[in-house]
Amino acid sequence: MKIGRNELCPCGSGKKYKKCCLSKAKEDTDKLIDPFTYHDNYIHTKKVKTTRINKKLLNIHDNKKNLSIKSIIDDYLEIMNYILDYATKNNLHTLEQIDDTNLISDFLINVIGDFEEEILNLNKNDYDLNVTNKYLDKLVNTFNLDDNTHENSLRCKTHSLFKLGDYELGEKIMLDWISKKHNSIYAYVELVDDYEMVGDLKKSKYYYDLGMKQTNLDDLDVLEERNDYF
Repeated sequence: MKIGRNELCPCGSGKKYKKCCLSKAKEDTDKLIDPFTYHDNYIHTKKVKTTRINKKLLNIHDNKKNLSIKSIIDDYLEIMNYILDYATKNNLHTLEQIDDTNLISDFLINVIGDFEEEILNLNKNDYDLNVTNKYLDKLVNTFNLDDNTHENSLRCKTHSLFKLGDYELGEKIMLDWISKKHNSIYAYVELVDDYEMVGDLKKSKYYYDLGMKQTNLDDLDVLEERNDYF
């Protein structure tokens, strides 16, 4: 079974596979095939329906270091908007349903995660973050995402909103997520990081203290590491 890099790790840690046991798998080369090698082979051999869109995906994968950030974001937006429009037109509501169509030669969860990493690294002068935020809205409104994937998309939008100076809306998105019984330590981490990023250490410390009180949540140590901010 292939585990997507951005899927939850099967060990049960609640972290993404690439942030958890992927590194362990790479070290044990005598027992396991390197997942990255498997992934590289998979996306180049999988037969797909939409060759033009898939060529853009492969180009990002193979030639990223030679591409401008604008061209990378433009191509990701074209790929994802094609997929989202296809899903709407064909009444598809899950990532698995899209994977079954073979539109592209990768698991959709991987593409979503990789694209969000690019968005997170953007500065407001690199690209119009309002455009990428509209895409994130379209994503969560199109698919029935699992909590982890949904939260990651909301955190990505929140981070962009803070870069745009809309702290109030970014804060509201995370607080709404917490209030809807999705209480996650990473929502607190997002607010701590984003307020620290914009220089509001008072607000950052407030959400740090609030998050540290959530002793029933996993990965509390991830938030505790932010103590260095203060």
